[in-house]
Formats: sequence, structure tokens, C-alpha cells
Amino acid sequence: MSIINKRDQDYLKTLTILYVEDDTDTREQFSEFLRRPVGTLITAEDGVAGLEAFKKHIPDIVITDILMPRMDGLTMAKEILEMVPTVPIIAVTAFEQTDYLMRAINIGIEKYVTKPVNSHLLFESMLACAHRLRAEEQIKLQHQQEIREAWSKQSKTIAIMAGGIAQDYNNMMQGILGYTALAMMLLEPGSEAASYLKKVENFSEEVNRLGQMLRIIGCDFSEEKPKGALMPCIISTIKSVLEGTAVSFECNCPEELPEVRFDEAGIDSVFSGLATNAVEAMPAGGVLQLTTQEVQLSEHDALPLKPGGYIQISLKDCGGGIPPDLLQKIFEPYYSTKHRASKRGIYLSLALCRTIIMAHGGALTAESTIGQGATFHIWLPTA
Repeated sequence: MSIINKRDQDYLKTLTILYVEDDTDTREQFSEFLRRPVGTLITAEDGVAGLEAFKKHIPDIVITDILMPRMDGLTMAKEILEMVPTVPIIAVTAFEQTDYLMRAINIGIEKYVTKPVNSHLLFESMLACAHRLRAEEQIKLQHQQEIREAWSKQSKTIAIMAGGIAQDYNNMMQGILGYTALAMMLLEPGSEAASYLKKVENFSEEVNRLGQMLRIIGCDFSEEKPKGALMPCIISTIKSVLEGTAVSFECNCPEELPEVRFDEAGIDSVFSGLATNAVEAMPAGGVLQLTTQEVQLSEHDALPLKPGGYIQISLKDCGGGIPPDLLQKIFEPYYSTKHRASKRGIYLSLALCRTIIMAHGGALTAESTIGQGATFHIWLPTA
């Protein structure tokens, strides 16, 4: 094995390799060799088993023999690349297998190692694939950083505008509500005009809630936030929302968690919105589960977050779930599965929740299986 630098060693330890070889002795020999430098090694005895292993584990690199029973390595590689076109595949070939080599080129095989296999060349091929993967990750991370910086500049501008609009909005709504109350005092209770003014008052209160959303958007989350214990705020908010509903609450949180810098009003709005949506997803009742854990994220994690310590919070309901085609849209600002005429303003909530969490340096994602409810995952950086 070549002498490699510490950075390559560390990166290889993050990778999962699938090695497919039908000859038992060869498979065992090279498994011992491959297992040392990588994080996880998965082996399979032919193309059928290799394809199943790939679907189950989604490895970072595939190394495969070509001539195998049941399914040859190239047929397996073609099906793998149809599922994940970017996965590097190293094919082990013999000199006399020219036709297979041409097929490998057409399929898009990354590297070729000839038989009898030289362990040094095999490792060099694997390292070259790892370098490509790391370069792609770095490009992706740089792109995510550029998006974060652009979003930060844009969000500050939007916040200033929203804050000014919210202030004027609030003043006007106070006038509307005040004059409506005065007019109702001059009318006979139960009169037709009084009933109309009551509707105006009800509509005004709903509009006022939109103004509260604008005020939250207008908050300057870029300022340093106070440091404190996050979970008491979240638990109190969720319990307040669930009070009087048919939904029960289960909390699985460690007693000791690091402190977080957070804006209490913003976090309260996020979990109030998520809990309200959970209640609506379980009209006949159910359980809302809250779990938390401390996690360490690295540059290799598939999240648009800086490496470091985070508190991961998961909120799971047991409702009907969100269909896959809708799950991709739920964080869009004006998208909702609800009827807007009956749920005015609610369609802003998930987009607003994600905005607030991102402004705290965190991330908000969702996953769902039809019939098994939905889970929202929140990551917030520890202080």
C-alpha cells in the first residue's frame, strides 16, 4: 500500500466500499487488504448480491470483478450507474477480455485494474476515485457557502423592509380594530350591522396574525442572541399548543444538553407552527414525539451547515404522512396542502420556520412515509 498523507487517510476512513468478487479465496484476500484503509467494507459474491448490497448501503465506491455467475460485473455496474450516475466503479479485467473492456468504457466505468491484480495498483485506483469524490464534495460545499452568503445579504434587506412594513401594518390594524369596536358600541346588540362588524373584527384578528409573521421576519437575527437552555422553551411551547387537543406528548430528551444561542420569540414561533401542523395532521388524536441529541457534524455530512457541534431535534407525528411529490414543496413560501380560504396565512408557516432556523445558523428538513406520519428534523449550533 502506498504511503499516503493524513488528509487522505482521514477521508478514506469516511468512505464505504463495495467489493464484488465470486472467487472466495480472492475475495477474502483482498477484503483483508481493502478493510484496513477504508471506513466500511461490504462484500458480495456475485452481481445479483452486489446489486442488492448497493441498494441497501449506497456505498461511495464499487470494486467489481467482471466474469461472475448469475449476473456479471458490467451488467451490475450498468444498473448501479442508472441509479447513482456519479458513483465511481473500478472494474477488475483480464487482458483477453477486450470485448468486456469496450463494454466497460461504454457503460462509464471509472477505473480498470488488470489481472492478476496488483494490490498497489488497486489501491491507487481507489485513492484516485476518493480524490474525485472529495473534490466534488468541496465544490458542493463551496457552492453551499456562496448560497448562504447571498441568502444572508438578501435576508437582511428583506428583514429591514419587513420590519418597517410590520410597524405600519400594526398601527393601521389598531386603528381598524379600534374604530370597529367604537362602531359596535353604538349599535344594538344582535343587529345586522353589529353582526357585520363582528365579522370585520374576526377578519382583522386573522390579518393581525399575518402582521405578527412580518414582525418575526423583520427581526434582526444576525445580532448575537442570548445563550441559554433550549429545551425548556421548546417543551413549554409544544405543551401550550397541545393543551385541550386529542394529541398527547412524548419527550425523549437527555437531561444534559449544551446551551444554544437563540431568539426565544423566533424559536417559539417555529415550534408553535410545527406543533400546530402536527395537531392538524392527527384530527382523531395521536402522539407527538420529541427527541433530541447532541451531534458533531463534519464537512462530509450532507447538510448545508458548518462543521461543529449541534443539537438535533426531531418532532414526529403519527398522522397520514406527506406524499413524496408534496414533501419536496412544503418549504416553498406560498405552497400549502390546506385550503387557503379556510386556513388564511398558514401557508407561510413552514417557509417562515425554515427562514428562522437558517437565521440561527441551523437547518430544517422533513421526511415522511405515507401512513406513518411525518418527522421534522432541526439542527441548531451549540454555544
